[in-house]
Amino acid sequence: MSVPKIVSMSPLPPQVIQGLVAANAGVMVNVAGIEGLDAEGIAGLVADADVILGDYSFVNPITPEIAAAAKKARLIQQPSVGYQHIAVEACARAGIPVANTAGANDIAVAEHTVMLALALMKRVRYADQQTHAGRWAQDEMIWTKGVFEIHGKTFGIVGMGRIGREVARRLEPFGVKKLYYDVARLDEETEKSLNVAYKPLEDLLRASDVVSIHVPLTEETNGMINAGRLKMMKSSAVLINVARGEVVDEHALAEALKGKRLAGAGIDVFRAEPIAADNPLLGIENAILTPHIAGATNEARQRIINTAIENVARVLRGEKPLHVVNGVP
Repeated sequence: MSVPKIVSMSPLPPQVIQGLVAANAGVMVNVAGIEGLDAEGIAGLVADADVILGDYSFVNPITPEIAAAAKKARLIQQPSVGYQHIAVEACARAGIPVANTAGANDIAVAEHTVMLALALMKRVRYADQQTHAGRWAQDEMIWTKGVFEIHGKTFGIVGMGRIGREVARRLEPFGVKKLYYDVARLDEETEKSLNVAYKPLEDLLRASDVVSIHVPLTEETNGMINAGRLKMMKSSAVLINVARGEVVDEHALAEALKGKRLAGAGIDVFRAEPIAADNPLLGIENAILTPHIAGATNEARQRIINTAIENVARVLRGEKPLHVVNGVP
């Protein structure tokens, strides 16, 4: 019986993947990495692969050419929730299921969202900078900048999937009014259990003191938060984006922040990652920027690894994969 072959597109050392899969699947596997290979070399490498492990850093895409070359592949497993670098439709045409690690980082991202909301309302970044510089900005913070409670404010959640729901649950003790927008409205019972009220997107933007973004990147959501919609928000409001950088027009957001047409922004995701030196949000006082770490807690990373490896093990045992995103049975 031949040893199953896994081709890894990720930076994780092949020997580490080999040990994890062998331990979970109970079988020996051969893991090959793509380091030093060009597109033609990768296509040749995947020709006899049983499983392809995607790149969690999103540097190495799985192209239609790779999907077409992977004649034996039973699974493409992405070790992350996002999979925008995988040509999922081409994989479907090739009959290869593509799976992600859905749900593994929901708690981490929800916590990061609430943290950014509190930090923005309390103006933590400015207070920290001033104190580190030896300047006692207490009077300035109180009388000029303003420090605010989240209690009693209106919190708008754009995208009520798994993460949006976790945000809603974590906001409950803070005493906020929770609005949400999603292309698919929740049923009445779920709305009641989460204590949320539905609003069309533009109504939500006008009403909210805090707006957090939790939508996938699609043709419809690309540029969703543009200059026109930013103008709808209160000048005292803050915007949080922990979804995908492309959802928010960064130049329009930078202009709104500089012009004090928006009180602040907490941004964890960017159109170009790592962040480009000319990103318009750099250096803006009322913006808190984090390097795409909302879902990267130690606990979430462990869940991602466990979910991905267990799914690979399922397929090698002859079982159906979980969390398939491209409809291939």
